[in-house]
Amino acid sequence: MIFGSINSSGASIDEVEHTTSAASDILLPNHTGRVQKVAVDIGGSLAKVVYLTTTSDESGGRLHFKAFETDNVDRCLGFIKTLLEDGGDTAPTIMATGGGAHRFGDLLRSALGVEICVEDEMRSLTTGLNFFIREVADEVFTYEQDKPMQFVDGGEAAFPYMLVNIGSGVSIIKVTGEGQYERISGTSLGGGTLWGLLHLLTGAQSFDEMLEMTQRGDNTRVDMMVGDIYGTDYDKIGLKATNIAATMAGVYRKSLGKQYEEADIARSLLYMVSNNIGQIAYLNAQLHGIRRIYFGGYFIRGHPPTMHTLSYAIDFWSKGQMRALGAFFAKQDRSVRSRACSVTENFSVAESIAGAEAVGALGSLDYQPAKLEPLPQLVDRPPHGYSPDTVDLAGDARQQEYWIAAMERNTRGMLALADDGMLVAGDPRRMQAFGTLYLRHLRRLREQPLAYGAMSVRALLGLREQCLHEVGLDDIFAHVKRQETDAALAQLPAFLRASDALDDADALLLLVRNVLAGNMYDWGASALRDELARGQLDFARARARITWVDRLDDSHAFARHAQAHAYARAVVFVDNSGADVCLGVLPFARFLARRGTHVVLAANSLPALNDVTAPELQDIVGRAAAADAALAECVAAGRLVVAGTGSGGPCLDLRKLDERLVALCAGVDLVVIVGMGRAIHSNYRARFTCDSLKLAVFKNQMAADAAGANIYDCLCLFERGSG
Repeated sequence: MIFGSINSSGASIDEVEHTTSAASDILLPNHTGRVQKVAVDIGGSLAKVVYLTTTSDESGGRLHFKAFETDNVDRCLGFIKTLLEDGGDTAPTIMATGGGAHRFGDLLRSALGVEICVEDEMRSLTTGLNFFIREVADEVFTYEQDKPMQFVDGGEAAFPYMLVNIGSGVSIIKVTGEGQYERISGTSLGGGTLWGLLHLLTGAQSFDEMLEMTQRGDNTRVDMMVGDIYGTDYDKIGLKATNIAATMAGVYRKSLGKQYEEADIARSLLYMVSNNIGQIAYLNAQLHGIRRIYFGGYFIRGHPPTMHTLSYAIDFWSKGQMRALGAFFAKQDRSVRSRACSVTENFSVAESIAGAEAVGALGSLDYQPAKLEPLPQLVDRPPHGYSPDTVDLAGDARQQEYWIAAMERNTRGMLALADDGMLVAGDPRRMQAFGTLYLRHLRRLREQPLAYGAMSVRALLGLREQCLHEVGLDDIFAHVKRQETDAALAQLPAFLRASDALDDADALLLLVRNVLAGNMYDWGASALRDELARGQLDFARARARITWVDRLDDSHAFARHAQAHAYARAVVFVDNSGADVCLGVLPFARFLARRGTHVVLAANSLPALNDVTAPELQDIVGRAAAADAALAECVAAGRLVVAGTGSGGPCLDLRKLDERLVALCAGVDLVVIVGMGRAIHSNYRARFTCDSLKLAVFKNQMAADAAGANIYDCLCLFERGSG
């Protein structure tokens, strides 16, 4: 099975014990993805490798990241050699940047036997950062000690900005536009300074070992604090007693009697370097009139004390008027400079990059050659500011634990279904490999909630799908979907006759209720999975099970407005296969299309649970049209079409839709979103310039509690457009 750039058939988990907290490797014995491009950034301390693998048809690919100490450049070259061997008949393009690209240029050429294209370091930095700002979600964030990792929607890069790239030394770059930049300052006091001093004073050998020491240390045991001098705060000039007055100056004051260990020295020196970088950054921003500062470079590495100190320095010196923004990565291969592809960060094979306390992890980037663009009708400006996620789990430990535990239970339920032969799993070891992999990630997230960026229900569900695909499980509900679709299509003519016999107002109310009854056919809902597996849920029982609450029910308001107002164009984001789409969504869409509305049915481009995909939905519409003349007329007239969303998860980010779907949405005056994942876990608060209708059933107790509802209550939320 090919997913992205990976042939993951026969995949398994490498059970070799690791001495670090990094996740175990996934073994892909049948992977033949071709290495197409390799880029290496050789700095004074670390050499970073980025390489691109593609499938034979080059329909997609993956960017991988790996780092080596520059002192071990031979190991780095050996690794690149193995990549060249995977490049097929055509040798991959090798690009190099950083000071080491010049220092080791001859060694690179002789050892690798290929021509090296040297890229300007500053151009690589700014191009890479612009790419991450606009293309990759949850890469840009602010960080404060009491509010860790507040993620920022990058959108287009906001010029001008200042990039502070912290490597062995520090470069400060002013960026005024695409390809427009200049190095305005820098300092030799950087990561190499910290590394060197800590090696001299503590004997620590690796940078990760040093960072781990800083986690245990207490700098107040070696630093002279404001309180050591004044005995209290110095309010007149805004200094707290806990502020550092002089780095490491506390050890010579015998009267202070400070007892310290090597870890305390490490913490003190980390603060010394980070504080000075922060102050220098602020002074340069002040000099050049810049209010937005990005900190990047491998020195940061998701390390909380480092990020907090940089942010604190900016906040202190600017009196809270300036924001420091961090980026997980700030280098990239020029092959992805344009917006000709869509990019998704994949943490299914993520590695921890700075020990157990890191807030970040090193993932890979999957891409496909299609643009992802926002829905034109989406309101994404103040005061509403679109966020796809209904609940922010980042600051709520109770919600975090609930959802992680729920995902664990759901995963074990899926494994049980596979053991009972209900799922398409092929080699049963692959399903077990998935369980091992995903449960391992959930354990990491329980310890490090921000390891993979902003934690949300959408992110947890998306990670599950990535783990399934990574071990070769593309569509485990395929035969369940086929069976349920066949059964539902057999019932469709009777459903259409029932609605056609009613007047428009009653028909529309019936059709809306059928959409919600159909939404009960959700194999991702633990509360319903066993009933579905036993075949105990038919449409009549589903309709009887759902409950209607007045404050959540706008069905009558929608029916009245739809009668009085003829919609020109509607997009319906569909959910599950089987009865959901066949007996719920399709009759509803047919009703609109018969009255002149051009309807776009938007379905997942890739499989996720029992969600219907666009190719499956295209087949369903064709089969239904063959049995119903009215539907066939709508299809033939182009008033009912199917399009892929560009996504493959149970939730929906309306900022990232396939450009072909976005083109079809021009002129849409009604947005309909169906399903708990798409309308409750995500997009519950989404606002649109046109009318919208959100239809879903609460099938999870925590989600119901958050909305003041009960399980199996219906959500029928109709809102008029804002513009």
